[in-house]
Amino acid sequence: MPQTEENQEIKQNQKTREPLTFHIFSKYRGELFGISIILIMMFHYFHTVVNNLKPGGRKYFCSYLFCKGVGSIGVEVFLFLSGMGLYFSYTRRKDIGAFFRKRFVRILIPYAMYGTVIWFITDLVVNDRTFTRYLYDLSLTSFWISGEKRLWFISAIIVFYVFFPLFYEVVSSKRYVLNTSLLLAFLVGVLLVADAEKPKSLALTEIATTRLPVFVLGVLIGRLVFEKAPIKKWHIAVAAATVLLRIAVFTVGVMKKFYGLDNDALSEFNRLAGSAVGKRMESTVFCIGFMAVCMAVLAVIRWQPLHKFLIMTGSVSLELYMAHVTVNGIIVSEGSLDLCDPLVYLLSMVISVAAAILLHITSGAVIDRLTKPSQKQTA
Repeated sequence: MPQTEENQEIKQNQKTREPLTFHIFSKYRGELFGISIILIMMFHYFHTVVNNLKPGGRKYFCSYLFCKGVGSIGVEVFLFLSGMGLYFSYTRRKDIGAFFRKRFVRILIPYAMYGTVIWFITDLVVNDRTFTRYLYDLSLTSFWISGEKRLWFISAIIVFYVFFPLFYEVVSSKRYVLNTSLLLAFLVGVLLVADAEKPKSLALTEIATTRLPVFVLGVLIGRLVFEKAPIKKWHIAVAAATVLLRIAVFTVGVMKKFYGLDNDALSEFNRLAGSAVGKRMESTVFCIGFMAVCMAVLAVIRWQPLHKFLIMTGSVSLELYMAHVTVNGIIVSEGSLDLCDPLVYLLSMVISVAAAILLHITSGAVIDRLTKPSQKQTA
């Protein structure tokens, strides 16, 4: 009898268990931001090794495996989550002026505080450039005109924010699935044409422009998260397919690179997957499966110190990104230290973390002071 009652209780709990919905993205959003910036920092090291060392040796082999298997997926995750968060923010308060003020203040204040110093060091101290070049880089126009990629992400996210209201209208329309699909097809089509007709021009900014689709995809999923839409079996199948696609890209790349496996079909597959647009689109779809795997692991590993660490890291991800790429850039420009040396890279990370925490605290105080008066007026 007791065993029968226990079985009945288990069945009852299974019946009353909440169905899996897209809200899970919101539940683990903080942890995913933390994972994204950690992966970005790791990628920068392994990418540096692959670009600067000759093929051969364990360090190069492991670095290539990371770049091919994981790559810069952290950026796709970051942009996806940003688009998702914007949908929430704008839906709750459809005030375009307040939306832009809040978003740009939270981007531009940290950048202004950090960029004025770091571009001064980079341009005027380390590289002995002109003051005009300093203003050119500080304004972030150097990325769009000359392809200066050091702080490309700040340039890109500002432009993405400007176009967000348009994306929101598409995603919030009645036939949003069809309309968003058409928008994504249009964006990819433009990128493919640009890659075919103006490859050199696209190369200057492709690190940003080819990632616009994943931002739009994040806005789309933001609606599903906001509505707590149920996750269906075909959603899981799609996520699994994106992981299988990355495994195929990884396997073909490694076999061709290190083991000489090659034929016409594999060469064409590798060429498409490695093209400027192809690799970003593959990463765009892979980030869905990647996040699904991460959330499944986080649901199983409920060790709170890990979750708190990832959330804390995610909370300073923007500042950590700015500090990390600029500190690395200064080390490379200065020339006396080798970023391929793990100890040098560890030093870079320590400096970056310290700078990011300091920037987060100081910029947060400035932002609070700027936003409190408007909050009082609103109240």
